[in-house]
Formats: sequence, C-alpha cells, structure tokens
Amino acid sequence: MPRFGSQLVTAAKLFGLVLAGGYSRRMGRDKGTLDYHGQPQAAWAAELLESMGLQTYLSVRADQAGMAPYGERPLVLDSNTGSGPAAGLLAAFDLHPEAAWLVLAADMPLIDRHTLEVLIAERDPAAVATGFIGIGGIAEPLCAIFEPSARAALTHEPPEARSLRRVLEQGKVITPPAPARLASVNTPEDDARVRETLAQPSSP
Repeated sequence: MPRFGSQLVTAAKLFGLVLAGGYSRRMGRDKGTLDYHGQPQAAWAAELLESMGLQTYLSVRADQAGMAPYGERPLVLDSNTGSGPAAGLLAAFDLHPEAAWLVLAADMPLIDRHTLEVLIAERDPAAVATGFIGIGGIAEPLCAIFEPSARAALTHEPPEARSLRRVLEQGKVITPPAPARLASVNTPEDDARVRETLAQPSSP
C-alpha cells in the first residue's frame, strides 16, 4: 500500500473507461467503429480492459448511445460540464466518484495487454494520475489512470480549459515499454499506417 507523507494511501477500485465520444472530424468517420481486429475498435478496446478484470464503460455522446456498437455495452454519456476527453472522465466520476479510472482512447489499435499491465503495476494512488510519456515526449493522457483526486483538479478549471494532459503532468509519468503502442489514429493517413503495421508478420 503506497505511503503519502506519514499516512498510508488506500488504492481506489479501478474501473475502465474507453473514450469514444469524439467527433472524428479529421478522420471523417466515427473512429470507434473502425475495424482493425475483427470488430469495432471501441468494442475491442473495452474487451481488452475487461479481460484484465476491469468493469468497463464506453464514454460516448448522447447521439451515439443508440448506435452500434455502443448500444450493446455499459455507457457513460459525456458531461456538459467539460470539453473533449475531460467531459467523458467527469461523467465517469459522476457515476462512480469513489473510483479510479483507467482511461483508454478508442483510437489506439496498437495498444496491448503488456502496456496496460505496466501502467497498472506502476500506478501511484497518492498521485493525481499515472501515465506514460507519449510519442513526441509529452505526457499521453489517453492511456492513463486518473485517481479520484483528478475530479477536483479538473473541476477547478473552467470547462473550456479542462485538460487531461495537464492533470497527468501533475502526477506520475513513466516511460512506456514500447512507445509505438501508444500511436493513435486521427487521420486517414494514420489509419493506413496502422493497417500496414498490423499486416506485418511480427505485428500483434
């Protein structure tokens, strides 16, 4: 059990949250519906977290809730009190304020179990968040664990200024075992590169 100052810190129960509520404007289609592993990416990411024993929710906009593949899984509807990924996390905290959340973006098709296992093993419940140094050398908040204290850190800022990256930078940031696993798909060009990677014999 981690120690904070002279006090022991009890780790909050960890839940999984797949962020799939973005508008995917640069991609031109809903990234959660892209198929890299034989099923929609949002469902694949949720099943990966569930396979690690995490009760997992999909974070979506209200207009996505009745659409496949979202309507088939437990959902968290994006909060109106935040913007971008912060809205999804705040809505998750509204549902389970006592929980910590392993946040995973739906558009990371190269992420693997080992990377997530390292993240969980390195988790520091006394920090506001635990995550990786991402591609480009900056903190990557879309594959990270946010402790209950992150809720106050987010709501302290006005909605338009809420940033998961800024919260993570106040926490514990570690080197990932394989930085390329954190690649996200934001454009058709990204999509083509990921598909080329996955087509290689040594790919996951």
